[in-house]
Amino acid sequence: MEKWFSFDIKCPHGYDEIISSILYDLGIENLQIEDYQDIVDFKKDQPYWVVLDEDEFEYHDNVVIKAFYKEDEIDYDLIKKSIEDFASNNKIKVEINKNSVLEDMDWANEWKKYYKPFSIGNILIKPNWIDVEDTDKIIVEINPGMAFGTGLHETTSLCIKELESIGLDNKKVLDIGCGSGILSIVASKLNAKEVFATDIDPLAIEATVENSKLNSITNIQSVEGSLLDKVEGKYDIVIANILLNVLEILIPDLNTVLNDNGVFICSGLINTQREKIVNILENNGFEIIAIDEKGEWISVVSRLKNV
Repeated sequence: MEKWFSFDIKCPHGYDEIISSILYDLGIENLQIEDYQDIVDFKKDQPYWVVLDEDEFEYHDNVVIKAFYKEDEIDYDLIKKSIEDFASNNKIKVEINKNSVLEDMDWANEWKKYYKPFSIGNILIKPNWIDVEDTDKIIVEINPGMAFGTGLHETTSLCIKELESIGLDNKKVLDIGCGSGILSIVASKLNAKEVFATDIDPLAIEATVENSKLNSITNIQSVEGSLLDKVEGKYDIVIANILLNVLEILIPDLNTVLNDNGVFICSGLINTQREKIVNILENNGFEIIAIDEKGEWISVVSRLKNV
């Protein structure tokens, strides 16, 4: 493994993009920008599921550019002089600090050590680079680096639990906001007849296709689209592991895609939103079958009344 080095450049706001361009031109390909103002702006519309630890961020008026490079890859002295000349010509104050050698490691694969096989009911979820011993469990392989949805998050785990409990033999399943495709793959492995997976993010569709291939699954159709705009026909099971504000938009139209006696599973919800999601469902003609929780998160299973 090659050694990695790093240095920091502290510069005023508005100059980070230009300095970054200079670094790219001089052979630096790995940059990290730290701007405290981004934290300030983010906090104005901070999502409920993100908790910021203020102690993790040091307030300052400048932008810090962190540059990383391999041993013997660049001429640090040339870079330092180029940045100092730029600062002098533009009459700005710039600080450059060369850091110590970073620990030798395989950066491309270091993150993989945090992912291990784990079970949810009779489903064994494993990253695709790990082999497991023979087991009676249903094995689902996932590349966790591609998109949201590894099974580790409580909402994904709750949805998998619900899919396993309701029985999917010969059922048609619609997965809205499919992410990595993990719920679609679980549904297919639980003997669903066919699965339609949709997500607004093209990377999620790519991930679903690739993860389906990892599991040798051919009955999942993945289409980029927003909520129901690409959905045709009706389904026995509709599942949506998405946020409450999106569920509020989706639920009024579910009757157009849900079969008689069909089941709707939703999560992406925290416990304090229980009353609101129940009201939304009931006001749109659904009856609650079950509510489950894991930590501070909940899932809700429901169906249309009087069908």
